[in-house]
Amino acid sequence: MEDVKRGPVPEGFKVITEGRASMLFPSDEDQAVFYNPVQVQNRDLSVLMIALYAERRAKRRFLKEKKKELTNQAMERCSAPPKHSNQLPAETKAAIQTQLDALGRDTNWTEQVTKEEHGLFVLDALAASGLRSIRYIEEIPGVQQVLINDLDPTAVEQAKHNIEYNQLSDKLITDEDSTKSGIRVQVGDATHVMYMHRRIPGLKKLSSSQAEQKDQLDVIDLDPYGSAAPFLDGAVQAVVDGGLLCITCTDMAALGGSHPETCYGRYGSMPIPRGRYLQELALRILLSSIATAAARYGRTMKPILSVGMNFYVRVFVEIYDDKASVNKLSLNIGQVYQSTQCPTFFTVPHGQYGSKSRNIYQPNRSPPEPCCPDTGGPFKMAGPAWLGPLHDLEVVNEALERLEETPSSRLIEALHTKTKIHGLLTVVSEELPDVPLYYTLPDLCHTLHCDMPPLQQVKAALVNAGYRVSVYHKEAQAIKTDAPSRIVWDILRAWVKLHPVKPTKPKKINPRHAPKESDDATKHNEQSTNNHEEQKQRSTVAERILAVPPSIQVDFTIPNDFESNRRKATRFPQNPEANWGPKPAAGKKRKKPTPDDCVMKKE
Repeated sequence: MEDVKRGPVPEGFKVITEGRASMLFPSDEDQAVFYNPVQVQNRDLSVLMIALYAERRAKRRFLKEKKKELTNQAMERCSAPPKHSNQLPAETKAAIQTQLDALGRDTNWTEQVTKEEHGLFVLDALAASGLRSIRYIEEIPGVQQVLINDLDPTAVEQAKHNIEYNQLSDKLITDEDSTKSGIRVQVGDATHVMYMHRRIPGLKKLSSSQAEQKDQLDVIDLDPYGSAAPFLDGAVQAVVDGGLLCITCTDMAALGGSHPETCYGRYGSMPIPRGRYLQELALRILLSSIATAAARYGRTMKPILSVGMNFYVRVFVEIYDDKASVNKLSLNIGQVYQSTQCPTFFTVPHGQYGSKSRNIYQPNRSPPEPCCPDTGGPFKMAGPAWLGPLHDLEVVNEALERLEETPSSRLIEALHTKTKIHGLLTVVSEELPDVPLYYTLPDLCHTLHCDMPPLQQVKAALVNAGYRVSVYHKEAQAIKTDAPSRIVWDILRAWVKLHPVKPTKPKKINPRHAPKESDDATKHNEQSTNNHEEQKQRSTVAERILAVPPSIQVDFTIPNDFESNRRKATRFPQNPEANWGPKPAAGKKRKKPTPDDCVMKKE
């Protein structure tokens, strides 16, 4: 990376360098605007995804104009020019499409981005120090204007200092002209700002209400401390047709099921407490919330990349004006039915086609089984959740190709976490795109009290049985498969037959730990009874599952070409340091323990 010379560091500050930007950070962290080094990967990934979006946008615009030009030329060449392009002969349409395909394949879209008359207008709605925004304007080709917005005046002042320190003062925009190139900084409520950017660009005649509005934005980045739920309604309206939303949620306690009532209040969805697939379900709950918010305004959501990283989830979605496709939303949103006694689950979309022509929709039916087919236990229900694809694999593979290029481009050179991003996107590219949720091998084996087989052998057994299988990018022991639950259990039954379950011995109680007082003894007896009942129930569940004869011949042999095309990548890297996780919000001090706090007070 090139060395960018900047001015002297003011007293009381230190410098944090990230990508091609530097940030002045108060030495006294209690006075600092929020900054978390864990989010470097978040910002690196955002730079990459917005850069690729700029190329897709340029490609769409260019090919749309080119198609119009070629179609007009074809109509003029006709002896009897048709009134509409749809009336052109089929061979003419095919020839035009061939030319467009060749242009799309042969054009350097990275260069084309810089030739665009109107570049990207990006809103960093919750900008804090402005570091993310400075990186966008410095690193992403085709970004025309970045609006740095934050409700905290201290954060906005810090952003201005960082702009000056990065020698970008000449790019500061003092008015509200969206056609200018540079950076605009303002104090504002993010929701209000987005509601004021709902006007469709290019309108010639404006109503009185539209005259007070501002044009929609190409990219909106929402990276709140906590939930993005309060900002979703404004975001899906303020982004242009085909625009990109980049959304982070760090409230994993809610999305992950620790506080289901909070999750339901924020997202209108119920999670599964202690669900082994909670990482993926969290993403699907967020996507469901975005999709339904967009559908209210005749808009549809297309997931580009949806990932769990560290302690948060991050999604990149495109929003389109498409009222016809809104009708299909019920096919992609549904409920999750989870067995209360084992890992078996089902996903059921809310809607289904009501005719062979697929132009009529009707409510779907209940789960295929009234109770768990493997244990007979009841189901608990989660959702609504997004059941469609989480990613656009074409974009994911394009991102991987850019990361693997040698020599690296200027864009990729600036990504400090490019190795981690490459590993993340590699696993994403290997995920089954049409299979919601997953099992985990430790959970399956815990249910049966058996030793855990090698994951590769279980995956091989599924493939040998004629099914597909993959892992999940946030869970190394995940089994994401299109095989029904009975096949999964058949494979575990075959494993237990080869490696019988060892009988468990009752735990001996150390006399020193035995309760002495009568109240404690009663409490201990109650707890022992509960534990015994729970253990008995688990044994019964295991016995029920193992008592069912296998329906297939299980083959654990790993084929010679099994996963032979896997990319070389650093999958599932460890945290780089201790306490790698969320930090307190800006302005919130952690109370330092006093000697009195360390003493147990007796009442």
